[in-house]
This record gives sequence, structure tokens and C-alpha cells, in this order.
Amino acid sequence: MPVLIPPIVVGLHFLPLAAVFEQPRLRVLAALLIAAGASGMVVWLANGPDKTVRFMVGLISALCLWGMAIWTVTGAASSAERGVRE
Repeated sequence: MPVLIPPIVVGLHFLPLAAVFEQPRLRVLAALLIAAGASGMVVWLANGPDKTVRFMVGLISALCLWGMAIWTVTGAASSAERGVRE
């Protein structure tokens, strides 16, 4: 099922990037994207409709990416606040 490949492959790519950029939080994103692909696989194996598989994988992946973006922005903002106060 082609819809399952992108989140799993993208998730796997984040694992070495976490080490290269020294950002351990990218491992969390990698695990979540791999889980998104795996959840789609479960629906697909249960003979769920392709539309449902695509929706589920897409929604979970989008939420993971938005969550990571928010986590990154709030982390940067709190770091900046600590830098100003020192």
C-alpha cells in the first residue's frame, strides 16, 4: 500500500537526523511517524477502505508534525526567555 510507505520512510530518516543535528526530540517524531504508518497498516490489514487508511495516516502524520513544530517553537521561546533573564 503506497500510502503507508511515506510516513514509515520519513520516520526512519529522522533517526539519523536526530544524531546529525544533535536533536534527540527528532527520535520522538520518528517513532510517531512510524506509528502512523503502522496504524494505517492495521486498518489496511483489517480490510479497511483505502480512503480510511489514507485519512488515518495523513491525520496522524499531520498532528505529529504540528505537535513537533509547537514543541520546537515553545522550546525556543522558553530558551530565549531564560537567556534574557540571565
